[in-house]
Formats: sequence, C-alpha cells, structure tokens
Amino acid sequence: MGRYALDMEKYADLARTASAEGCVLLKNDNSTLPLKKGDKVAVFGRMAFHYYKSGLGSGGLVNTRYVVGILDALRACKDIALDEELIGIYEKWIKDHPYDEGEGWGLVPWSQEEMPVTEEMLQTASGDDVALVILGRTAGEDQDNTDKPGSYKLTRTEEDLIRKVSSQFSRTAVILNVGNIIDMKWVREFDPAAVLYAWQGGQEGGNGVCDVLMGRVNPCGKLTDTIAEDISDYPSTSNFGDLQKNYYKEDMWDIGILRHLPKIKFCIRLDLDCRILLFPCKRLQKKRTSIRSV
Repeated sequence: MGRYALDMEKYADLARTASAEGCVLLKNDNSTLPLKKGDKVAVFGRMAFHYYKSGLGSGGLVNTRYVVGILDALRACKDIALDEELIGIYEKWIKDHPYDEGEGWGLVPWSQEEMPVTEEMLQTASGDDVALVILGRTAGEDQDNTDKPGSYKLTRTEEDLIRKVSSQFSRTAVILNVGNIIDMKWVREFDPAAVLYAWQGGQEGGNGVCDVLMGRVNPCGKLTDTIAEDISDYPSTSNFGDLQKNYYKEDMWDIGILRHLPKIKFCIRLDLDCRILLFPCKRLQKKRTSIRSV
C-alpha cells in the first residue's frame, strides 16, 4: 500500500477558492468593484483587524496553523495601495479598546465595539479612490442571535460609519464578515455603492475576499436565505426564543409559509447584474398544494 501524503498547499488553495466563490455580491454600482490597479484604498472598521474565520463552539475551537484576515490579504496585494495613515489611527484606538473575548462558553459578544468615525479620519482618507467598510458578527453555540443592535441589527456607530463614508466616497464597498444574514435596511437608507457578504471563510478567508475584490474570482455565491425587509416579516419571529417552550404556530412544513406571504413586504433577491432587487413578495401566487403518498 502506497504512503498517503497530505498536500497542504493544495488544500489551502481549495479553501481559498471555496471562500472566494462563496461570497455573495448583493450590489455593485459606480464600478466600485473590482478594485483597479493603482487604487488608493481606505479601510474602515475595526473588524478589519480581527477577522472572524468561523463562529464559536466546537467548530470555532479548531486550531489552525494560521489565519489570513482581509487586511492581511490587502496588505500583501501589490496592485493597490492602502491608506496606512488611516490604518494607524485605528491601530492606536484598538490599543485602548482591545478585542472582547467575553466571559466563556455562550457568553461571547456577537460583535465588537466599533470606533466612531471622526472628521480627522475622513479628512485623512479624502484623497483615496475607494473605501472598504468591514463589519463583523460572530455566531456560536448556547446563545441565539437577537433582534438588537450589535446582533441582528447594526449599532448606531456602525450605521454612522456607513452613512458618513458612503457620503464621502462614490465608491464605497461594505464587506460583511458574518456567520448569518443580518438586518439590511441600511442598504436603502445609506446607499453604499457595493455590498458583499463575505461570510466566515476559514483560515484562507482573507485571501478569498481579496481575490473577489481584485476581480481574480467571480463572487458566484448565492443567498441561502431570503432577507425580509423586517425581521417581523418572518412568521416564526414572534414564537422564537422562549427558554422553556417552542411554538410551531407558523406550520412546520414549507408549504405553510404560503399563508403568510401577504404579511411579507419585500424580499431581497440578486439579479444577473449583481443589483439588489426589492419586490413585493405578494407577487407569488398562492396555490393549493396537496401531498400524496407513493
């Protein structure tokens, strides 16, 4: 029997490809992406300095030899120039606002404190060509996502960051390093030029995101969930989260969702031109459905 050898470089390349092709480009106006050779890039958001490779719990506790974050990969890219002065402002602030590890199993915060964007930061980046805003959410065992700022919703500081940066840069791309979908009403409100769900891409995740940003890989991922306009539009929301009981009032089978379509206002879908399409879900026609045994 021949000796079996692990080709770690081959596996790393495969992980990098999977991370890149899993990205979902929801919006891309003003030719924001891909980044152009010679672009001066302003990177906003403290999560650029702490990439969520995975969620928490047993999967998150897997030890890896290395983790490439988004900022790491961007710094290694020779075709663009990062605004290192802006990065220095973040690094100085992070020293006094370190990463919050939480208080143990099931008590890790879903997000990290965001640095308030200042006029100094905007002035520093005023000569840059494009802005990347990186936001993050973790996920894990023994605690649920909640309909609160810092969890399913953005915090006011995060909203202010997107609003101010999008107002200054016609080419602003918001990159979501998240483990699940989040509230997306801010896309319509602040209108950033591009929105990319980068998910949690593992130890090669930063390289995968950079490949997408530079146009080396097509972000051909598709949403696995419908993103409703408001969390209350999901029929299960009002029955979720009880510590003692679970209530299946919305029906347990997928066909039961048809009864709730009139309550859902809009869904976000991705068309072939990578634009967000908001359309009334009530366009879907309710039909009688029967299940027959065979």
